Amino acid sequence: MSTATVTAKTAKKWTCDRCGVSVGRMDGTRVPFPAAWAHEGNGTFCLGCRRDRAAEAALDSAPEDSPIEVRAKLRRAALIEFEVCRRPDHNDGAIAKACRSSVSAVAAARRRLELPAPKQNLR
Repeated sequence: MSTATVTAKTAKKWTCDRCGVSVGRMDGTRVPFPAAWAHEGNGTFCLGCRRDRAAEAALDSAPEDSPIEVRAKLRRAALIEFEVCRRPDHNDGAIAKACRSSVSAVAAARRRLELPAPKQNLR
């Protein structure tokens, strides 16, 4: 089934328009749209591609002659900000683990984005 039908709640298979990864059941039973995926204006994207697109957008804003260290920091900050916005109710440690970053970097991103710290007992 094409992912172009963004109004569908279930499908036999969901496919990322960027990397081509698919989610479905071997028996062909319809499955709900994956929670971590997103329908965006130009397609349907898996979580990995959503993260990559956020990082690439940050890199696109950097001057081409930026040193690799600067580009790496921009990419990391964009990835952390993406995750904080995507899962604001998750604690900083869980987000840091998902981003392979530090808790302090996640906390700094929350402050930059002016997002409140999550309640203690959530993931």
